[in-house]
Amino acid sequence: MNTSAPRFRSSSLVGLCIAMAAAATGCGTTKQSSTARTGTEQLLLTKAWDTALAKIDFRPLTGVPVYLDTANATAVDQGWVVSSLKEAMLRQGVLLRTKPEQAQWIVEARIGAYGTDAYNWLLGIPQTTVPPTFTGVPAGTIPEISLIKKSDQRAVAKMALFAYDRTSGQLVWTSGTSQAGSDAKDTYVGGVGPISRGSIRDNTEFIGMQLPLGGAATPETATDKPRDAADVAASPLAPSAAASDAQSFAP
Repeated sequence: MNTSAPRFRSSSLVGLCIAMAAAATGCGTTKQSSTARTGTEQLLLTKAWDTALAKIDFRPLTGVPVYLDTANATAVDQGWVVSSLKEAMLRQGVLLRTKPEQAQWIVEARIGAYGTDAYNWLLGIPQTTVPPTFTGVPAGTIPEISLIKKSDQRAVAKMALFAYDRTSGQLVWTSGTSQAGSDAKDTYVGGVGPISRGSIRDNTEFIGMQLPLGGAATPETATDKPRDAADVAASPLAPSAAASDAQSFAP
């Protein structure tokens, strides 16, 4: 009598594993959330601000100890606005001080505009609600039927700065007004899309995928390149503050 344990063929074992896998069930979930502000809105606003800031020439302040007053430069992206101002000034050789009494000049910044607008355009039949007032016509909602649909979001930033001598109160420099904008455009053709383009995107995108159609740079955004400190040559100081005054000033 053969008392050895029964042997399973490898094919039977594989079949058993497949059957167990087929009988097993499972599920997965992905948690999704949304911020209070869309990423597109934040990109539009900070892009417009960066473009406007790139137009400001801080070289007349080079070598002078200054204090940056941002009390009137309030915006929803306050951290980005103030930090980018400081970086732009430092890049062009401005000597920033943390306290007014340590500075020779006070630079005050202000914001005149910082916001977004949007508009939509539709070629087709918009969504329509049929009220229950027509005999023989069922009430309900007729869905939107669009041949072409476009949405355009735009942001604008307007800023200005000026400097005055802390001791005398005399105006020594003004930047003038700098204004810039940015945009994001979405197009749907026959309900398919969006085809996305605009100054906040490097390339045209179709449903989130980049299309090899070239960049979306515009003449306005072409200047949106931070100045390198090595490329900035110090210009003479304003008549009210000679170079010797800045060098001899001890903060």
